[in-house]
Amino acid sequence: MAKLTGSASAPALPEATATPSVAPVKIEISYEKRDDTLQTFTVTQYGGVSILGTKPASNGEIASIARFEGGVPIWRFGANRSLPGMGANQHVAKVEYGAVPAGFTQDVPDSGPPAPLDPGYYIFTIERASGAVNCEALKINADGSLQGYSAEPRAGSSFRLCCNVNADFAEPASSAGSNPDSGNP
Repeated sequence: MAKLTGSASAPALPEATATPSVAPVKIEISYEKRDDTLQTFTVTQYGGVSILGTKPASNGEIASIARFEGGVPIWRFGANRSLPGMGANQHVAKVEYGAVPAGFTQDVPDSGPPAPLDPGYYIFTIERASGAVNCEALKINADGSLQGYSAEPRAGSSFRLCCNVNADFAEPASSAGSNPDSGNP
């Protein structure tokens, strides 16, 4: 399992165009197998989200099926298995966005820290050496507040979000210029 922790605060802003700061975002990682280790950690940024439907979850709450639009990896690191004695040292319990743990190598971006988390949508994907994968969906609101949900991958860029997703979570990307790689101005 993975659990999103963190908070955001909106300081008093003198200008209407200033952006609120986002507090550090952290993901707590648990392991079902005692000897399992973290293999890769990826953060993907999305341009928008559409809710395709809802259905009851096994715990009596309501799960939502959501399609995330776009999708560009903005930060990824993986276990550096070439270092002697790594293994147990890769049983990472918590990852803070932008801080690569010891024994891991960042490959996105190629160098330097990842871009700051701005208002928008993100999927944090945790892959373990056992093959177990967990995802967390995060929306950073314009005021700097966070909404986070456990996300189970479905087909394409769709995820099952659990549970009781706020009505204001989904916002489709605008059709003009929503994808920086599309060539639109």
